[in-house]
Amino acid sequence: MRILRNMVPFAFWAFFHALMPTTTAFAVILQVPDQYRTIQEAINGSRPGDTIIVAPGVYRLPPENIIIDKESLTLKSAGGAAETIIVGRGNSSVITLLEGSRAVIDGFTITSVKDIDTSVIRGGGIYCAPSSSPVIINNIITGNNAVYGGAIYCDRSSSPAIINNVISKNKATGIGGGIYSFQAAPNINRNRLVENESADSGGGIFCNRDSSRITNNIIWKNKAKIGGGISCDRAYATVINDTITANMAVHGGGIFVDSGSVRIINLILWQNEDDLYLKELSPASRPDHSNIGDGDLRGVNGNISADPLFVDPENGDFRLQPGSPCINSGNPELIYNDHDGSRNDMGAYGGPEGPDIVGEGGSDE
Repeated sequence: MRILRNMVPFAFWAFFHALMPTTTAFAVILQVPDQYRTIQEAINGSRPGDTIIVAPGVYRLPPENIIIDKESLTLKSAGGAAETIIVGRGNSSVITLLEGSRAVIDGFTITSVKDIDTSVIRGGGIYCAPSSSPVIINNIITGNNAVYGGAIYCDRSSSPAIINNVISKNKATGIGGGIYSFQAAPNINRNRLVENESADSGGGIFCNRDSSRITNNIIWKNKAKIGGGISCDRAYATVINDTITANMAVHGGGIFVDSGSVRIINLILWQNEDDLYLKELSPASRPDHSNIGDGDLRGVNGNISADPLFVDPENGDFRLQPGSPCINSGNPELIYNDHDGSRNDMGAYGGPEGPDIVGEGGSDE
C-alpha cells in the first residue's frame, strides 16, 4: 500500500483549532528526543495546548506505557506513521487517554511487544477513558491484543474522532478485535480495518449500547464468531457509505445486529461469509440503498445485489470501475450526495465525506 501524507483537509484543522482553549496562545512546541528523551517525559513537561513533535525512530516504552492526562495536547510525528513507531510493553494500553482529555494523536505506528502474555483488559493499542474526546488520526494501529478492543477501546460517554487510520491485525480474546465502543459516541471515519480478529463478536468493530457514527471506512478480512465486520448489540449506531468485504463469521460476516436501532445506508456488503444478519429487525435497521451480495432485501428500499466492480480487490483497491452498479445508486436525498454534488455512490468512496483514498494513515501490509 502507498503511504501518503497531508491527508486531512485544511478545513478540518481550521475547525479543530477553533475549538482549542485560549491557553493555546501560550502554547509551545516540545521536541522528542532533542529536548526530552522520552515521549512520556515530554508529556509530563507540557502544558495544555502544547504540541509535542516526535522525530522518526522506534520508541520502545519502559515498563509503563504512555499516559496522557492533559486536557488539550497534540502528539504528532515529524515523519509520519511508517517512520515513527511506538512499541508498548503489552501489559497495558500502549496509550491511555484519561478522563476529559481532548488530545490529538497524529501519525504513529502503535504496536505492542508480541513475545509476552497480554493482560490488557480494554484497549490494547489505545484506551479512551470516560468523557474523553481525543482525535486519533493518520496512525497505523497494528499487532495489539486485549480482552475488549484489540486496537481501541472507547469507554462510556467518550466521543473520540478516529479518522484516517489503518487498524490491522489486532486481536481480542473477548470482543471487538479492532474497535470496541461501550456506551460511547465515536466518529469512525475513513479508516481501513483489516485482518482484525475477535474470539467472540465484532472482528472489526463492536458497538455496545452506543451511538457510533461509522462512515466511509473499508472493513476487510476481519474475523469473529458473530459480526465479522461490524457487530451491534442494543446499539443506536449509524453506518453509512462503508465498504465491508471478505469478512468471516458464523452469523453476520459483514454486519450482525442484535436489537437496538442501527441505520444502514449506502453500503457495499460483498463476499462476506453471510453478509447481513439482523437478529431483531426494527424498521430503522432495514438497509437502505445498499449493495448486499447475498441478496437480502434486494429490491426493498433501493437495495441491490450485483458485482460492485471494484478496481483491484485482491490488492485492496475498492474504488469503483466505470460501469459499476453502485455508482449513482445510493440514497437520492441531497444530504447523501457525493462531494461533487452528484447522487451518492454506494461504498466507502461515496457520500459528502467520500475521499479519493480511504485509510491513508499507512500501509496495512
